Amino acid sequence: MSTVNEKKSVVSTPPPSTRVQKLQSTLLQYEAEFSGSIVLSVILYYLLGYPSAGQFLFISYEVGPDQFDKGVGDAYFVFFWTIMFTFLRASFIKYGYLPLANYFDIADPSKRQRVAEQMYIFAYYVVFGAAGLYVMYNGPHWFNTSQYWIDYPHVLISRDMKYYYLMQLAFWIQQIYGLHTEKRRNDHVAMLSHHIITIILVGSSYYVNLTRVGNGVLCCMDLCDIFLSLAKILKYLGFTNVCDIAFGLFAVSWPITRHVFFSIVTWSVAVEPARYFTLEWNPSEGKYFDATTQKIYVGLLMSLNVIMFYWFMMIVKVISKMFTGSGTDDPRSDDEDEDEDADSDKFERKPEACPEKKTAN
Repeated sequence: MSTVNEKKSVVSTPPPSTRVQKLQSTLLQYEAEFSGSIVLSVILYYLLGYPSAGQFLFISYEVGPDQFDKGVGDAYFVFFWTIMFTFLRASFIKYGYLPLANYFDIADPSKRQRVAEQMYIFAYYVVFGAAGLYVMYNGPHWFNTSQYWIDYPHVLISRDMKYYYLMQLAFWIQQIYGLHTEKRRNDHVAMLSHHIITIILVGSSYYVNLTRVGNGVLCCMDLCDIFLSLAKILKYLGFTNVCDIAFGLFAVSWPITRHVFFSIVTWSVAVEPARYFTLEWNPSEGKYFDATTQKIYVGLLMSLNVIMFYWFMMIVKVISKMFTGSGTDDPRSDDEDEDEDADSDKFERKPEACPEKKTAN
């Protein structure tokens, strides 16, 4: 009898991997509450008079009217906004977009989750796409790549540029986390590579005083995704004809922004710097752009272009389906018709956060 009891006790004890999965599931279930408590704690500390908390909430190193330097303290701001974006994403999806998706009678919980995620992404790209254009329009580099390099290094930057740049960096760091909590995509490796390269480009360009170039790159990346997210939302809501129009706008804007404009920026990094200053490494003067740095940045930008060209080939396939009457679908997304166990991460986000509507019998 004791042997049988021992076997039962062994069987009933969950393995470490199961305990980790349960912990992961709990963290995702209360993601908005956990991240929100951190955000609220920082705000309360600031209101209670702790000046150090201000580094998390506001940008630092102001040296003059609308002039800001850079420093290690910027990492506090980026950390806070990484948590803030986690909170905003989780709370908007759980308490805003999921109920809205439920209102449109989307029966499949997985599809409700996807449309809620796309509503959040759409809102982000609208806000920061407009913010990026605003920063560029109010700077000297509006459609003028020579201003990327004239008077380099641009050590001091404006308030708007600093907020925009550091919040973009925080968003892309948070996207690494989000990529591993959403349903696994068919192009997971390409997407993860894209995010990592983007983080390296944004973070390092901030440090080496190339924020004007980074502003141009981010604008090239963000604008067409507004139409993509909108097309996905319309598809999930069943507005097929309008979805095709939105996808058409996306298909037109993608090659213009992500290949033509993006290639112009890459060309500028490869060709123009030597026209305006001597390529040298002199940190004491804020100069970090030598021949080696130039090769690294050109390589990173070309790597992004390769990934985007891979996606563009997928877009062309979808366009061909449109003309054959097969409708539109984002080839970079997860395949929702496949079995979830074969197409998802072990720790994917639960889609049951918003219950289905109950219909009267």
